[in-house]
Amino acid sequence: MTASITAPLTEKEAQLLLTLIQQGECASQPELEVFHQLGLWLFSEDKKTLIASKRLLLLRQTLNTDLDAVTAILATIPELQTAWANIVAAQLNDAATRNDVHALSEQITNLGGGAGFVFLQTQSSKSVGASLNPTDFTVLESFVFGQGAEQSASYPKLLRSLSTAAKLIDDSTKFKPELNELSPIDEGDVTSHWLAQRLIELPLITQANTKSHAKNDYHLSGLVQAPKSDLNDKQTIEWLVANPWVYLLAQIIYTQDIWRSEQVSGGLALEIEHSQIKHFMNPNAIKVVVTTNTGYEVSCGSLAELILRVLDALDVHLLTPLKHPLQIEALNAAISPVIGFMISAKVWQFIEGSSKDIPQYKTHSSFARIPTSRLGTINFARPSKHIAAAIREQAQSWANELVGLQT
Repeated sequence: MTASITAPLTEKEAQLLLTLIQQGECASQPELEVFHQLGLWLFSEDKKTLIASKRLLLLRQTLNTDLDAVTAILATIPELQTAWANIVAAQLNDAATRNDVHALSEQITNLGGGAGFVFLQTQSSKSVGASLNPTDFTVLESFVFGQGAEQSASYPKLLRSLSTAAKLIDDSTKFKPELNELSPIDEGDVTSHWLAQRLIELPLITQANTKSHAKNDYHLSGLVQAPKSDLNDKQTIEWLVANPWVYLLAQIIYTQDIWRSEQVSGGLALEIEHSQIKHFMNPNAIKVVVTTNTGYEVSCGSLAELILRVLDALDVHLLTPLKHPLQIEALNAAISPVIGFMISAKVWQFIEGSSKDIPQYKTHSSFARIPTSRLGTINFARPSKHIAAAIREQAQSWANELVGLQT
């Protein structure tokens, strides 16, 4: 990465990067162009908005805080590398002078690929040398570090930012940045919803938190509205279209129903433990059981795990700083109360059966006919064929992986 700061980066640009990480989008500014080749965002159609890419989400998920991600991005700029490499060099020199082998080894290990920045700086004929003096970027550093980069409290963050920046720069030489544009979501047109590279928030039904989720034109909202009682077919479809998470859960139960109706080998079951029967409207976790085409019945894992696989297949990304194992836990918990909505709306149905039967969820008879109706075909079955296909393919491949079969 050879771009230089053509206009001074300030706290404003750092705040924009922070907003992009936290909210999935921010206003496009010329000063941010120096980071474009890192592939951390897409553009809106009007080029006025930056939308977080999968690479940015993965970057955040490897770090401890949002500001760690901002600092790593800033550290890809040569001017900041130079200033911060001088500070690191001074700290390393100090450890060497004290003959503190342990500290020296630990710091170099944490510096990782960022050691190259320090080496290049020490070899440069223009180098001003190792120094713990304040840099020319103290305002910016106060925002990302909480104090100047030369302060001891900043040093661990400084090492981490240079290490991550080195990886970002290396990766940018292997992948082309996202050049494509993402169209805005038209709330009334479901074909605009589930496009590749969309972001989707975790499900949220708590009314008290509604105000904290601003309307976003480019990613799918996590807010889930409770259904009104006694919905007719038209109202049911409108509710599904207006709430991405219930739309996706409806697609899963619809795929299950279609799969069963084919009367061929294979199938998908959504089960809960007998201990959860009293909590079927709000289960701790739903277990996904897949029957393969060869007749194996495989208990694959939780519903959240299936959903994450499906989202990945659709190239739709969960807007969260959580690492994958914690995403599963958070998604299972967030989906749980939404199951009650699916049952209240008569889209899902809970089947307890006899004491010998496994409690499970199936398509409600009131919903079964809707996808084949004119309204359902236009707004549910036809525009979401790729979603149903992804659900089925991911269920099959997941089961095959677990029994050691080739997909």
